[in-house]
Amino acid sequence: MKKVSFVCTTYGRFTCVERIVAQYHAQTYPNKELIIFNTDEEHPYELGFEDDSIIIVNNNINYQTACEYENRGQICRDAVTHATGDYFMLADDDDIYLPWHIQQAVEGIEELGTDAWKPRASFFSTPNKVEMCQNTLEASVIVKMNRIREIGFRSDITGYEGLSWYTKLRDEKQLNEWNDNYVPSYCFNWSDPHEVAGHKQSGSIGSPNNFENHKEASKDYAKRPLVKLSKDELNSVYEKYYQWVVDNLGILNVEYYNRYAKRFTNK
Repeated sequence: MKKVSFVCTTYGRFTCVERIVAQYHAQTYPNKELIIFNTDEEHPYELGFEDDSIIIVNNNINYQTACEYENRGQICRDAVTHATGDYFMLADDDDIYLPWHIQQAVEGIEELGTDAWKPRASFFSTPNKVEMCQNTLEASVIVKMNRIREIGFRSDITGYEGLSWYTKLRDEKQLNEWNDNYVPSYCFNWSDPHEVAGHKQSGSIGSPNNFENHKEASKDYAKRPLVKLSKDELNSVYEKYYQWVVDNLGILNVEYYNRYAKRFTNK
């Protein structure tokens, strides 16, 4: 069984990271690791429980230049150096990953025999609505780790860091953007309150100050160790996505719904 490295880079988003940890534990795929690469060294993360599969790195110094990071691409590059998996998956700290997210991706890439796998569409959530959207959505993609190490991340514009490997793999026909063999498992989440995840780097790509603005706006600092969410707390995160799946069974791939999602939606 191949190992998946679920890689989360973060700054000033403690509530989001605690939710990422809970979603990581909820994943049905067993052979995995979570890498939390925190660049807010003044407020370091630590686990309040034992889990050897979670690796926490508190660091704001570029491994190549020995200076502070200037963009997210540099951070992603250094975070991946801690990965030991066969596959790479991005864990954007403020997004949502349903329990079948990793397992479906692993089985998808292995069935296709390509270097990457991606669903055609994923959830997009705002405070009042859940809908489906199509975009690059790099956090919905699984990629062979050797290709990530080979291609790397863009480090010119924060927000475009994943396009280096995404566009190359797409152009090589190793990543199919029109795959319909899936049930939605990832949400590009814009529903959190401002104090939890107010600044969206992906929504400010054109700004030359995007990276610094993100740090200035992200002040949900770590003040205690990370703990496990309760089952009810995690269900409250997932509930509206489960409901969307139930309400839209008629447009979903029935085979993949039965394989991955049915036991969670109880329908």
